[in-house]
Amino acid sequence: MNNPEKRPQFVRIDHREPLPGYREPEGRWLQPYITLDGTWRCCLRRPLTHQQERAGLLYIVVALDLPRLKALMKHEDDKAARLRADEQQARGGPVGEGGPPDATAL
Repeated sequence: MNNPEKRPQFVRIDHREPLPGYREPEGRWLQPYITLDGTWRCCLRRPLTHQQERAGLLYIVVALDLPRLKALMKHEDDKAARLRADEQQARGGPVGEGGPPDATAL
């Protein structure tokens, strides 16, 4: 019989492991595309949080051409970076920093 369990040249991959070579896409945005009416559109990879929505960040950006769309995407990335910086500052800095000075001094 052809039992793949007994053949040494086959490596079993657990169904919970990601496929070899797969990497999580980088960046906040999906691939921009042109719609039927000629406008360019791009959506975020992940939905906005409630705090991001209240801060005025956009989930979808739309422009007449690709350079303007890229500029809007960069503008939204800058707004998101400012929001993250404000959140870190409100919490007292990045993880591992802050607290009593003698606790972090070596």
